[in-house]
Amino acid sequence: MQHKIKYSDIIALGFMLQPITDEVYFNEYGYEYVFVHKDLTKRIYLDWGKETQLCEIVRMNKKGNIKKRKPIQSLAQLKEIIDFFYDEKDSTVGWENAC
Repeated sequence: MQHKIKYSDIIALGFMLQPITDEVYFNEYGYEYVFVHKDLTKRIYLDWGKETQLCEIVRMNKKGNIKKRKPIQSLAQLKEIIDFFYDEKDSTVGWENAC
């Protein structure tokens, strides 16, 4: 079962906010869509849903189309995945701030 991950934890782990203008989304929810993500490689990224507070790892093909998605079960698993892709010295993650 997936557990919600707090916004503050996502930001502490170095996720980026990318506002996207989408009139349909705005008309339905009343605010602009924000793509909250952390790139792991050129074709693999972490995606966090603002509305659901759930995270998943996403893999794209060479054309940029999504090939696979896998849910992240917990904050601990998310940290393990980030550790796998980043060397500690190269990581932008402030682990002491991430709960």
